[in-house]
Amino acid sequence: MNTNFFASKNTFLFLLLLASVFMFCAVSCTDDAEVNQTTVVNIRYDAAASNLNPYLTALGSDIYSCARIFQTLGDLDPKSLELEPMIVTSIPQVRTVKEGEHEGELAYDFELLPEATWDNGTPVTGHDMEFTMKLIFHPLLPTKAYAGYFKDLTGIETDQSNPKKFTVYFKQYYILALESICQIAIMPAYNYDPENLITNIPLADFLYPEKSKTLESNPNLVKFAEVFQQPKYGNDPASIVGSGPYRMETMNDQGLILVKKQSWWGDKVSDKRPILAAYPEKLVYKVVKDENVVENMMKSGELDIIAGSLSPGKFLEMKEKDSLTANYDFTLLPALQYNRWLLNLTKPNLQDVRVRKALAHIVDYNHFIKNIRKNLAVRSLSPILPNKRYYAKDLEYYDFNIDKAKELLKEAGWTDTDGDGFVDKMLNGKKVKFVLEVLVPPIRSNQQYAESVTETARLAGIEIKSITTDLTEISPKTKRGDYESAFIGAVLFPGLSELSQRYHSRYVAPAGDNRSRYINPKLDEILEAIAAETDDAKRDQYYLEAQKIIHEDLPEIFLFSPAQPIITSKKFDGVVTPNRPGYYEQMFKLKK
Repeated sequence: MNTNFFASKNTFLFLLLLASVFMFCAVSCTDDAEVNQTTVVNIRYDAAASNLNPYLTALGSDIYSCARIFQTLGDLDPKSLELEPMIVTSIPQVRTVKEGEHEGELAYDFELLPEATWDNGTPVTGHDMEFTMKLIFHPLLPTKAYAGYFKDLTGIETDQSNPKKFTVYFKQYYILALESICQIAIMPAYNYDPENLITNIPLADFLYPEKSKTLESNPNLVKFAEVFQQPKYGNDPASIVGSGPYRMETMNDQGLILVKKQSWWGDKVSDKRPILAAYPEKLVYKVVKDENVVENMMKSGELDIIAGSLSPGKFLEMKEKDSLTANYDFTLLPALQYNRWLLNLTKPNLQDVRVRKALAHIVDYNHFIKNIRKNLAVRSLSPILPNKRYYAKDLEYYDFNIDKAKELLKEAGWTDTDGDGFVDKMLNGKKVKFVLEVLVPPIRSNQQYAESVTETARLAGIEIKSITTDLTEISPKTKRGDYESAFIGAVLFPGLSELSQRYHSRYVAPAGDNRSRYINPKLDEILEAIAAETDDAKRDQYYLEAQKIIHEDLPEIFLFSPAQPIITSKKFDGVVTPNRPGYYEQMFKLKK
C-alpha cells in the first residue's frame, strides 16, 4: 500500500491473540441478521485506513479502500492491465480541435453512463468532473502532486443540453493525459461543496496562474479549503459520498468495514460491464501485523485475502502446509513496484554523489534477494520495470564492494582521523562523524534490510541509525523532507513510465513525488521530452538517457523488484492482478 511490501517483527502474546480474534469477530460478525455472513470478504491490512478523502491521503490502505467508494472514468482490466471504461460509455480517441476557443489543442470526448448516479439519486455529470479538477488545482489545498499530471490541461467543457457529455482539452500531447483523466476519483459537488463556494467559480480561474493567484485571498476559497479538510470528510460515514458500490460503516485502528449500498446503480449494468461487478455485501479490512496471527486466522477461516507486506519466508512456509493449501490458493504475481533506499539530497553528507555511490556499494544485494526475499525478487537498475522494452538493461549494477565504498568516501573527504572506526569530515568548521538515519517500517523484512546495512556500513566506517517508524508516518515525513534516508517502495504504473513526478525539479515534494529533492536541469529536459514525444522509438531513446543520468546521480539506491505473494480463499472465485494491491476484492464471488 503506497508500497506496503513490509512484514512485521512483533509476535503477539497468546492472550493478545485471543483478544484480537474476539475483537475482529465482534467487528466482522455484526448485523448477521441483516447481512448473510457468506457474502463477507475479509481482507488483511498491515496498516489501518484512517482517511477516506482520496485527495488528502497518501497511505496505501486509505487509497485502496477509497477505490471501493469513489469511482473513476476508467480502470485497469485486472488481467490485461489495459485501460477499460468504468462509468463512461467508452474510452475516447484523441482528436485535434479544428476551430473555436481551443483550436489546435487536443481533445477527449467523454459520455458518462446514463445509469451512473450519486447516493442522493442525482446523475454523475461533467460538472462533477469540473468540480473534481478544481479540488486538484485549488491553491490552498495540498493537492499539488495531482496537478502535476494536468499541467497541460486547458479546460473541461460540459454539454449544456446533455451534462452526461463533456470534453477535456489539453494544449499539447502528454503520454499519460488520457490515463490521468480516466483515473482520478470523481467527487460529488453537492456533498463536498453544499454552499457552492467553488462550484460556481469557472475552472479556468483555477488553471491559469494569473487568475489562480488572485483566488488565494478569495474568502470563499479560504472557507472551502477549511471545510474540505475537516476530519468528517475522512472518517464520518454520513459525510463520505461516492458513486461506487460501497459506503463506510465503521473505521478504527483495528480495521475498516465497507457495506454495499442497497439498489446500487452499477448492478443494473454489471452483467455487460464486468469491471462494475460488486458481489460481497461486506468488505472487512482487518489490521493484522503479526504473521503468526495471520496464519492462525487463516486456519480458522477468518481471512479471505492476504497480501500487502506478507514476507516471502512466511509465504513459502505456509505454502508447504496442507492444512492451509486445502483452503487457500497461493499465488506469485509479477512486480509492479521496486524497493529502494530513498536519500534526502538536501542533507550535507548526502550531497556528494561519491558518497551516494559509496552507500550503493555497502548494500549486500545478494543477501537481500537470496536470504531475505527467498529469491522472490530480481535486482533493479532503475525506476523502470525490467520487462519494459526501454529498460536500461545494459547499465552496470552497483555491487557489494566495501573497498570501493571506502575509496569513494576517501575521495569525498571522509576518513577516520581519530581511529574510532568511523569516517569523519570537517563540515561548516566542525568535525562530524558520518552518521546516517534510516526510517524503517516496523515489519520484519525491512528490519532485516536495516540490520544488514548497519553491519556492512560499519565495515566502511559509516554508522547507520535505524529508526523504526510506522508506515503512516514515513510517507508524510519523506514528503515534508523531514528525514535523512528511508526504506520505502515505489508503486509503478503498468503503462508508459512517468518519471517526472519522482525526478523533475518541478515536482520536488510536496508539489510532486520527488522526495529525494533531486535537481538536474539536463534530466529535466529529457523528462519533458519523454512526456511530449509521440514516436515510440524516440521516446524509448529518451528513457534510456534518463535512466543513465539517474543511475549516475543516484538520488535513490535501487534494491530490487519483488514478486507479489498473495493468498486467497478457495471458497471464492477471486480476481487477483499484478496491479496493486494485487486483488479486486469487490469482484470476489462465492462459489456455488
